[in-house]
Amino acid sequence: MTITGLTKRTLHYYDRVGLLPAEKLENGYRSYSQKDLIRLQKILFLKALDFSIKDIQDLIDLTDEDLRPILEKQEKVLTLKIKELQRKERQLQAFLSGQPLLDLDMFEKPLSDQYKTEAEMRYGDTPAYQMFQERQEKQGANQRHVDQQRLEQVFQLFSQQTHLPYDAPEVKQLVEEWRQALLAFSDFSNQVLVYIAQTYEDDPRFQQYFQKYGNPDLPAFIKKAVEAHLGTIR
Repeated sequence: MTITGLTKRTLHYYDRVGLLPAEKLENGYRSYSQKDLIRLQKILFLKALDFSIKDIQDLIDLTDEDLRPILEKQEKVLTLKIKELQRKERQLQAFLSGQPLLDLDMFEKPLSDQYKTEAEMRYGDTPAYQMFQERQEKQGANQRHVDQQRLEQVFQLFSQQTHLPYDAPEVKQLVEEWRQALLAFSDFSNQVLVYIAQTYEDDPRFQQYFQKYGNPDLPAFIKKAVEAHLGTIR
């Protein structure tokens, strides 16, 4: 480690790319003047502000006056990054406190958006998916919340009935309530509804979502119940 706090390797790299040329002495050492050290401080300052080496090469010789408007723009970029890091830190704390991963929004694309993308890829050309999109555009956030709450209430009822056989009348009624709750989103065929139920057990993200109901048998039970009453996919 050098007096500047940088490794010799880093200083050699700055020399090699022309960012901080050094005078080579006869004994092989590099010599830096006071002017070089001031230039190095500017390099470190720009690097700390998240500029790349290529950016720094373009900025290093600018005057303070010319540099100031560029740094004003960079301040806005850093402010957004700070907010994003704070959001990720909050989500991480939520996960460490026991919140299911499916409910988190700490990825580039939230899991709910991932499902929307997957659905569009699978069913984007179908009338059911196009109707789903139309209803989502027309419905306000409050109505979507109501529809989601209705679905979660059905899941809660399913969780209370996992001790019953799949062909029990109470289970058949719950399957119908579940089907009606999903039909609020679009006119899904029974085939698509069975596929959705299968993802409850097969997709790890849904498995994590259902953990909040405290019943490990719930995803498999819903899948089997829906298959029993709406028909299996061959």
